Amino acid sequence: MNVLQIKDLSKAYGHIKAVSNLNLNIEAGQIYGILGPNGSGKTTTLGMITGILQSDSGSYTWFENQHQNPLKRIGTILETPNFFPYLNADENLEIVRHIKGAENKNFDEILTSVNLINRRKSKFSSYSLGMKQRLAIAATLVGDPDVLIFDEPTNGLDPQGIADVRKTLTDIAASGRTVILASHILDEVEKICTHVAIIKYGELLATGSVGSILSSDKTVEVAATNEAALENWLRANPKINSVSKDGFFFTCMVQEDFEVEEMSRALGHIQIFPTHLVVKKKKLEEEFLQIISKAN
Repeated sequence: MNVLQIKDLSKAYGHIKAVSNLNLNIEAGQIYGILGPNGSGKTTTLGMITGILQSDSGSYTWFENQHQNPLKRIGTILETPNFFPYLNADENLEIVRHIKGAENKNFDEILTSVNLINRRKSKFSSYSLGMKQRLAIAATLVGDPDVLIFDEPTNGLDPQGIADVRKTLTDIAASGRTVILASHILDEVEKICTHVAIIKYGELLATGSVGSILSSDKTVEVAATNEAALENWLRANPKINSVSKDGFFFTCMVQEDFEVEEMSRALGHIQIFPTHLVVKKKKLEEEFLQIISKAN
């Protein structure tokens, strides 16, 4: 089932195109990352699909138009979390519950899920940045929404705060909810998301599963004195996708389960002894930069 369908969505501020003819389909249960540099249109996109901003053109559809008020099924953090500083977690969440019109219940499960159960009676003003962000995540869970939307959820946090928030988001996603996450941090999307859309200057550059868009391809460089026999063996190996000659050695694009130790043993059995054997993995950062360079 499509949770969200975006069709030709556009938004401009004067002569600046923040989002340009964006098309996305997000399905139930996905952890969907919208990845791009600062100023790429991520927050503007989230603002439009949550009704905060008016689009110039295009459309979006929540839950295939099966619900009259879809926003009641969505929890969102778009900006820095704001709560009453002199109130504790329970009191702040009660205000959120009242605003959402959610059922009256205690917040034990929610505060446990974000690891704030032991600080529930502490004032918000006493919280660290990471704790404030986790309370904001807790607020999105009030009312038991089907979809959660987060905009740069680890922005400004220290390494421990980043690790805590990432674990919280991963645990939430494991509960079966659909998560939409906007971030400029490649590592964040890779570790949390199942699917990704890469945008720059408001334009969609690539979309698909994280593994298909941001794959850490493995290459093997190999050379031996008996080049002809080595090339024949390489081209006959079903786990090697391509072979090319690069100077004094062959460069091979190999499958994910390719084991170089197995290759070395197999070559030795037929009296081919490598004089050069190096395994290289394409860095995700390089692949990401290569994708976004298309929009320059």
